[in-house]
Amino acid sequence: MAQQIVVSEDMLEALQATRPWVKFLAILGFVVMAFMIIAGLFMFVGFSFVPVRPGLPPFLGPILGIVYLVMAIFFYLIPCLYLLRYGNAITRIPASGQTALEDALKQQKSFWKYMGIFAIIVIAVYVLVIVGGIAFAIIYGSMHHP
Repeated sequence: MAQQIVVSEDMLEALQATRPWVKFLAILGFVVMAFMIIAGLFMFVGFSFVPVRPGLPPFLGPILGIVYLVMAIFFYLIPCLYLLRYGNAITRIPASGQTALEDALKQQKSFWKYMGIFAIIVIAVYVLVIVGGIAFAIIYGSMHHP
């Protein structure tokens, strides 16, 4: 049988002390995401009017803009939503008690799980880029140096 956990005032104060920073980082992330979306829209529209160079598909520019927009969502929107929900749940703890505390911890868990998965993906991409760069260098070097 699990032992019941008592949440002390010091624990609640520690959570309350993190709330302004959590909300600040969430809002900052939303602002950065807004700038990324604006840049992505400029890329999407701007590349549509640029003359296409020979050998490049005409839809390459708009696709880059869309990729940039999708990156903004994955890099900023999802983690910022978790942070904002976490901060809002901390705000509700004095009024809602246990339920809000549980929600806060669930949102925090979701944030860190997302960041962990994101870190694994970034590491995998780095490994692929390094291996691809080495392979490219070997192939390119062997083609130009008989």
